[in-house]
Amino acid sequence: MNILIVHEVNYLSKIIYEFQIVPEILSILGHDVTVVDYDDMWHDDPQTRGTTLRTHVYRNVHRAYPQASVTVRRPGMVRFPIISRISGALTATYDIRRVLKEARPDVVLLYGIPTIGAQTVLLARQARVPLVCRAIDVTHELVPNKVLVPPTHMLAKYVFTHAGLNVALTPHLKTYIESYGVDDKRVRLLPSGVDTIMFCPGKRNDEMLGAWGIQPENRVILFMGTIYRFSGLDRVIRGFSKLIAKHPNTRLVIAGSGEDETRLKRMAADSGVASHIIFAGLLPYAVLPDLIRASDVCINPFELNGVTRKILPTKLFQYLACGKPVVATELPGTLPFLRGEEHGIVYAHLDDFIFQVSDLLSDPERMNRLALNGVAAVRMYDWRQIAETMVGWMKEVK
Repeated sequence: MNILIVHEVNYLSKIIYEFQIVPEILSILGHDVTVVDYDDMWHDDPQTRGTTLRTHVYRNVHRAYPQASVTVRRPGMVRFPIISRISGALTATYDIRRVLKEARPDVVLLYGIPTIGAQTVLLARQARVPLVCRAIDVTHELVPNKVLVPPTHMLAKYVFTHAGLNVALTPHLKTYIESYGVDDKRVRLLPSGVDTIMFCPGKRNDEMLGAWGIQPENRVILFMGTIYRFSGLDRVIRGFSKLIAKHPNTRLVIAGSGEDETRLKRMAADSGVASHIIFAGLLPYAVLPDLIRASDVCINPFELNGVTRKILPTKLFQYLACGKPVVATELPGTLPFLRGEEHGIVYAHLDDFIFQVSDLLSDPERMNRLALNGVAAVRMYDWRQIAETMVGWMKEVK
């Protein structure tokens, strides 16, 4: 199939998740994949600040899989707050129309809604190209200004009601889509996944840890992913001295970057635990399995809010596939797929999160049991199977 994928995040620089994984697996399966993205990270790189309205085309792109080959098209924009979104919406509209006319894709797979969703749906309808909307988060909860919430609701309703098929990440997101009046026959459920060949149990990589000054005798707690304000890492850092008191050789590795990174570094210094916490930054996707294998316990302490209640973090599957016990806050969107210790996860409230991690480090037998349960639980969520399911559904859409 000739597939056009549209989203409003940076394909080339964003931390790797479904948006890069699924397109690249589709290309490996033999499909011709073109992605139209949006540089939502321009403000983080002073060198990119400027104006160009031309589309940059990147060919033979791969982020997650070296054997993949995806074409990424990035429409230009005026790189200035607020104007960047408006100009990006206009240039993306022009470029999507051009791809639909010249490349004649068999289907459009839409991820983003606020900036480019409505016009993508409209252009696909005009070109008589089927469109599938993949819902992985609650759109209106992500907008930075409350003034934008009502129009975002309107855009979401238009997209969901006019898409040929909506594919929700979790049951909560399925209900969210149906709340806009969408017939449940046009909403299907497809969870996140993991590459169980790449992410699998293995030996601890002491050489990798040594680069951060971590010794073989150190216990390692790992958080991996974007550092959002709601990541819950502030609560972990504030309570980390209590864990160190019981497990003095423990280190916390935070692998990723994001909006709250500077504040958390300052908090670690102020709390006197900076020497026990490593901010590893954004790491290449290929090293993530070794990073997970090098840890003793993996965590996901997300706060509960309108966004996190409905999501299913990919990192949980990656942690478990590598045979690591997980301590996480209980997210309603995650529970239908990973129910608890029987699936390798200890669910904990933020108030006692650090104590749950500490107790787990003190119980090797429980850690081993959780590890085995997790590996068994995630086998049914292989990314290739999920991508193939998506292709089958895309072929059904008229």
